[in-house]
This record gives sequence, structure tokens and C-alpha cells, in this order.
Amino acid sequence: MYRIMLVDDEIVSQNIVQQYIATRLPGYQISAVLNNGWEALQAFRDSPADIMLVDIRMPVMDGLTLIEKLNEISNDYVPIIISSYGEFEYAKTAMKLGVAHYLLKPLDFKELTHALEAAAKTLEFKRIAYTSLTWQDDNQELYLTDVLKGKYPDRALAQADFSELDFPFSYDSCNGLYIRIDFMNTDVWMYGRDALLTAMTNLINLLYSPSYVLPVFRKQNCCNYLLIDPNRNPESFDELCAQVRQILKITIRIQLLFSFDSAENLRSISSGRQNRELTADMKSEEDLSDTDKTAIRASIEKAIAYMKEHYAQDLTRDSVAERIYMSGAHFSRCFKMVTNISYKDYLTEIRMQKAMELLKTNIRVADIAERVGYPNPNRFNINFRHYTSYTPSEYRTYVLKMI
Repeated sequence: MYRIMLVDDEIVSQNIVQQYIATRLPGYQISAVLNNGWEALQAFRDSPADIMLVDIRMPVMDGLTLIEKLNEISNDYVPIIISSYGEFEYAKTAMKLGVAHYLLKPLDFKELTHALEAAAKTLEFKRIAYTSLTWQDDNQELYLTDVLKGKYPDRALAQADFSELDFPFSYDSCNGLYIRIDFMNTDVWMYGRDALLTAMTNLINLLYSPSYVLPVFRKQNCCNYLLIDPNRNPESFDELCAQVRQILKITIRIQLLFSFDSAENLRSISSGRQNRELTADMKSEEDLSDTDKTAIRASIEKAIAYMKEHYAQDLTRDSVAERIYMSGAHFSRCFKMVTNISYKDYLTEIRMQKAMELLKTNIRVADIAERVGYPNPNRFNINFRHYTSYTPSEYRTYVLKMI
């Protein structure tokens, strides 16, 4: 059920819209009816709606100002303009604020239905696009990145290594694309580059449902993706471009670098292709120059500094990797090369050391768990015992008294 907040100072319009939605659109519910933008802003803060049906001309605060202020506090809603005014300037301002539908009074109910259905689809895309999705393991990622950089000139070795991994497709039967995505206007993106790449990967997953999506090469304003599906390839990326404009508010350009119809075909193309983009980010340790090693160490140190500052947050491997423009699998390899331990173990050590400090205070164990990045106290207790051989309570009761 999608919750709709109707913001319109015309009583007749309020009644017509409420009656139509209540009787004809069972998947939608009017959660509140407000007479001006200021009232709607306060109501939204207390109880956010999924869809905002907003008139433009209203007392106290107009609809465009309301949408501008809502955009500052939430990205998880869809605005729809309903207005008696069809001036082009209003429409231009509305589009800049992310309004995809601009409906004129008297309302055409077919247009309203279409706008609400499109808003519902956009909401589903948003909620998936901003959720971190990872469906492949490190070893699979490392295998494919090694294939892409031509590390498997021999078919037998490539096939043997492939057979040891649980890929959701066979070596001799899978379709795939290697594409480059350029981000054209990232200045309007407010949530950080790591979130942008995660959202892009998730939108590709959502739209095309491939067996595998692998971001392979990342720069400031572009990223290459390997898409593998045993059954089909996307015929067009028009829908992805449209959804990126609608949901992420940016423009992208997609270039097909090459396609393949099997893992063997991918290996052959990659072995014969001078893939200049896959340089230091794709090299194994023995291939790295001193300059490369220095650059990687600097990147990992930057990641560690970020981990130490944000350990209380949900720090997935990929979210940290994206901050230094690495793929998750390559980040894992570089992280271990620099620190001699895994990313997961290093993050656990940061959190446990901080927890041991907090246990010296009177803060409750459950609150300490949350402060060091464990919303689930049971997981915190398990990790703490593995790290110290004591439960947090035992550590506080016995160990601290001996120090």
C-alpha cells in the first residue's frame, strides 16, 4: 500500500482526488490532506508519505518550495505536481526538483493513474537502488578480473580454475557484455561516489537480472561493468538511462566495449585485447612497480583512516572499496597485501579495541555494541568472545579489575 499525501487548498479538488483513489486505486491510500506547503512539511517530518500530490499555488508555502524543502530531508518519496497553471517556467522548475509528472487541472484520471503507477515503480527502484546488494564472492570476482586482464592464455587452466568456483553459469554457455558507463553530471549527486556506484550496480541488477554484475574499472566519472547472463543480453540500455535520470537525477552514457557468448569467448577476447584500462588496479602483487605499490598503500591507508572514523556505521567491504575507487575483490587483495590481515578482521579489531575502552565506563553492554557498529548485541558478544576469550560482562567484571 502506497501512502499519498495530498497538498491542495481547493476543497473540491481534494474531495475528487480522495474519492477517485479510494474507489478506483486499492493499492494507494490518502494518508493526509493538507491545505498548504508549510503544514505538509511538518506532517511529512512526523509521518513521511511515499507519494506527494502537490498543488503549486497555495498560501503560506507554495508547492515548488515545499518539494525543494522535502528534497533536503528525504530521497525516499516521489513528488507529483497538480496545478491549474500550465506556464512553462513552473514546469522547468518542477523538473529541476525531480518532478517527473506535471498534471493540469481539471485532472484527467487516466493521467493521474499513470502518474501514480509510475511513481510506485520509481519507489521500488529507489528502495532497491539504495540498498547494498552483493551476490558474488571474492574468488569469483578475482577469477573474472584475472580473465579480463589476460592472465589466462591457456584454456585448460582457465577451465580448471572455473570449475572450482560455483558460478551460476557454465564455462561454455553464457552471454555477456563488457560496457563502460560515463557519469555526465555528477555535480548534482549529493550522496558520495561510493553510493553512486552501488546504486548503479543495483539498478543494473534490478532491470536486467543478470547472473553476474561486476564493476571492474573505476575512475572519478566512469566505471566499467561486466554483465553475464546464461540466457540473454539486454537489447537496449535505454530503460537503464531513463531510470538513472529519474531515480539518481544524473545522466549517463553507455558504450559497449565487447560482447561474448561463453567464458571461453571472454577469455579469448581478453587475451587478445590490449586492455589498457586494466592497469595498476588489476595487477597482481608480483606485477606491481614500486610506484604502483606506493599508490596502493596510500589508498589502503586512506581506507583504514575512514574505517577508524566510521567504524560505528554499517561498513561493508564494497562501500569502503568504492571510496578509494577499487572493486571489492581487488580491495580485499590489496588490503591483505598491505596489512597482512583481511578487511573483515581489521574492522573487527578496530571495533573490539574501541569496545574494550568503552567497557571501562558505566555504559550498558547493549549500548556499547551499538556504538561500535553492532545493532545486534548477540553478534557483538560472539565477536568479542572470539577476540578476547571473554564475554563483555566477564571482561568488565574480571579482566579490568586485574589491569
